[in-house]
Amino acid sequence: MKFENYLCLEASAGSGKTFALTVRYIALLLQGNHPSKILALTFTNKAANEMKHKITDAFCDLHKDKQKDKRNAICELLGKSEEEVLELRDKFMADFLASELKISTFDSFFATILRQFSLNLGLMPDFNSLNDNSIDVKNEFKRLLDSNSMMSKVAKYLYYTNSKENALFEKLALLSQAKFEKFDAPLPSTKNAMDRYNELCDVALKLSSDGNYVKNFNKNLSLNEIVEKAVVKGINKKYFDKVRDNAEFKAARDEFISALKEYYLALEKYEISQISYFVDLYKKAIANVNRRENSLSFADITNWVNELLTNKNKQNIDMLYFRLDAKIRHILIDEFQDTDIKQYEILKPLIAEILSGEGQNGIGSFFYVGDIKQSIYRFRGGQSGLFNKLKDDVPQEIKTQSLKINYRSDKKIVEYVNTIFKDKYQDEDEDSRYENQESNSKDDGYVRVIKFDREKYLEAIYNSIKELEDNHIEHKDMAILCWKNSDIYNIKDFLEKKGLEVSTQTTNNLIKSANVAAVVAFLKYSIFGDEIYLNTQYEITKTKKAKLELKSDASVAQTLKFIAKYLGLEPCDVDLLKLYEISSKYSDIYDFAFNIDNDQTTSAKNSQKGITIMTVHKSKGLQFEHVIVLDYIGKENSQKDKFLMEYNLETNSWDIRLANKVFEYLGDENYTKLQKKQKELDRKEVINKTYVALTRAKHSLIILAKDNPNGNNISYFTRYESNGQNVEYLNLDLDLEKEWEPGIIKPNSDKKQEPKPQIIDLKPFEKVAPQEISTSDKPKESLNLDSIYFGKALHYYLESIDFADFNSLKIAQNCLYNKFGAFIDQDGLKEIKARVDRLLNNPQFLEIIKDKRLYQEQDIGFNGALKRIDLLCVNSDEIEIIDYKTSLKNSDEHKEQVREYLDILSQIYPQKNLKASIVYILHDEIQISKL
Repeated sequence: MKFENYLCLEASAGSGKTFALTVRYIALLLQGNHPSKILALTFTNKAANEMKHKITDAFCDLHKDKQKDKRNAICELLGKSEEEVLELRDKFMADFLASELKISTFDSFFATILRQFSLNLGLMPDFNSLNDNSIDVKNEFKRLLDSNSMMSKVAKYLYYTNSKENALFEKLALLSQAKFEKFDAPLPSTKNAMDRYNELCDVALKLSSDGNYVKNFNKNLSLNEIVEKAVVKGINKKYFDKVRDNAEFKAARDEFISALKEYYLALEKYEISQISYFVDLYKKAIANVNRRENSLSFADITNWVNELLTNKNKQNIDMLYFRLDAKIRHILIDEFQDTDIKQYEILKPLIAEILSGEGQNGIGSFFYVGDIKQSIYRFRGGQSGLFNKLKDDVPQEIKTQSLKINYRSDKKIVEYVNTIFKDKYQDEDEDSRYENQESNSKDDGYVRVIKFDREKYLEAIYNSIKELEDNHIEHKDMAILCWKNSDIYNIKDFLEKKGLEVSTQTTNNLIKSANVAAVVAFLKYSIFGDEIYLNTQYEITKTKKAKLELKSDASVAQTLKFIAKYLGLEPCDVDLLKLYEISSKYSDIYDFAFNIDNDQTTSAKNSQKGITIMTVHKSKGLQFEHVIVLDYIGKENSQKDKFLMEYNLETNSWDIRLANKVFEYLGDENYTKLQKKQKELDRKEVINKTYVALTRAKHSLIILAKDNPNGNNISYFTRYESNGQNVEYLNLDLDLEKEWEPGIIKPNSDKKQEPKPQIIDLKPFEKVAPQEISTSDKPKESLNLDSIYFGKALHYYLESIDFADFNSLKIAQNCLYNKFGAFIDQDGLKEIKARVDRLLNNPQFLEIIKDKRLYQEQDIGFNGALKRIDLLCVNSDEIEIIDYKTSLKNSDEHKEQVREYLDILSQIYPQKNLKASIVYILHDEIQISKL
């Protein structure tokens, strides 16, 4: 296989996509390309970090036996001998080690572009990136409505369209991503349609007196009621037989239907025109918030870069791409099937420049890899059609190759997946048809479909686990894949009651590792002085240590190493070493202490003992030894969008229609075509998700499929009927035992014997500046651990709640039970929930937080002091401090503490009106004390 400058690689699940990308990257390096000229893009930080790690390992260890396969592939790609490849590697090693690899996420790359050209857009280059700023944007939008005298226009729109405020903001956020200009359209009158209806009634009522027939012709009905009648939806009812061919009736009905179409098309135009004005104002609100707060969400960053690179000032665009092209000569894109329209529009000119060979660096190369069968992010804008569209959008030929060997799954699994999915993709164009894979494994593996009663899925999961256990499979080698987070909680609770240990996404994190948890807890104890942290550390190390006065000028890693040594922990613990490594991304120990709990880094020990439970979306890109895939639990999503909205790849524009069944009744072909397209794309996405689910297994695949599903209890694996229609994603009614033997479950054959531990010489422990040990002569009151845990748990529960979305209560409650369930009994946990429920229904508290930006557990530093405020409520004019307390005891000290917060904030924000409230969350009432 020779090196192709322009290559599209189709890589089915388990076919070695990352291997191919790594080999391609190293081949570019060995051709003499500097790392700074190579850009590799992917979608997640995890994927980007793994790509960096694999490329670095492969390049540096290319001479070792473990990299033999990659070395051979590089030799074939470059047409060189092994000696020549290794000689080139040595030649470029220094440059490689001295360079920062340009391997990043789309978000990070776009932020880099925006920082370079931000002043062109009136933004500061040091903007902050954040996940969400929707509350700020919502408040700014309302302010703009008011200042533009448009509040009444919104109220009128909400009334005539029967829309809710929250639904309006969801539409605005969605439509702000699409490009369409604002326009005017009048609110149409129903008069013409009603006049034609009245004329039809006069004709129709002379022709028949049938009771059901007469109900269609009532002049007191509203237009919305009329369109639900059979006279509009279709006159195929038996009681229309007598009049269906009557010329006068037919003429009157045709005139009415024509007037009806005219009205509803005009109404649709009016609604979209109103939305276009609101969207325009919403975009201004986003821009105002971005500039005023100097903070941008990831979506904002993409939108700004898209505007920058697709605006009408061609000179600016050319200059921008000229500057980018000077830095980039080769592009590699991973998971291209998940690219959205705005990302595509940004990248296409840069790709085209490289493909043209006319850039500043001469001929470059472009490589993208993906699999449209694994496109499962349509809900966030992913457009799998772009995978093949790119080949048509550039004049140069992009060669296509595919990987046909599956290196992940055993034979039976690969054969089964081929059989199930080969007919599911045959309606695609020639470039996208399903290609059978061949397994590289020598083992048969195991596949089985088990039918279960729809109410007994938990028992079906448990029985499948027992089947694997009976074949000597360890729990840590099992994974259960489901479809919703709520499924995870239900399965986890059920299995734990059965005495089984389980592992969800959060239970195998680095920060859950014992020694890491001890170091982090003691660091927090030294900073905050909260006894709960000391007790956490004590439960792990069984030693109590005096609090340290930490040096704020020492690096985070130095401080963590000192604490580990101070606690007497093993210095070469691999999880501690990994903690030191990731600590470099935090600016200081305070930044580390406040944010480390959100870190998702996986434990280096990979010491997971329990059964993994994970959603299919989270499982993408992963593999497991033995997999149980659960059918979809629940009914169809009944939430309907107000708009039909799909990107048209042929016209390169968005098709937007008002979702209204009337257009179906009236035979609007464009509407029904768009509706059909949307339903088909939804169906394909479900099939793609099932493909992802069934291709995670290496050795055993057990599929739990519902027996006798229906529209109220749907299935992804069994055909069912809903509203008189047959629905089929996969239909696994085949009796596999008659098709072929399911195979044999056997323990992993690819596990290597664990090497015996070797004694090695360790480098001397890094010296750090002596830390002062803080002692106090002040006598301490005896600790009431129950009270400490109760107070900390209540604060933690409140911190976990999103006040803008009370639906977050269930998640917050699960977090509370998971974190404090070992320390507080069920009555205590219920008491916490009851108190917080009482707070969230307190009118005085709700009035305080109304229309405010809320900052929970906010830390403020001033004159060397660090304080943590439970809740800051901020708007453009004032700041209000909220301090939670669970007891009236020591109320004078509470007031003194809050007054100190007020004093600090008054010096930081002298222009703001400052308020403060102490919120006493008591057993039987809420008391709010204003200061």
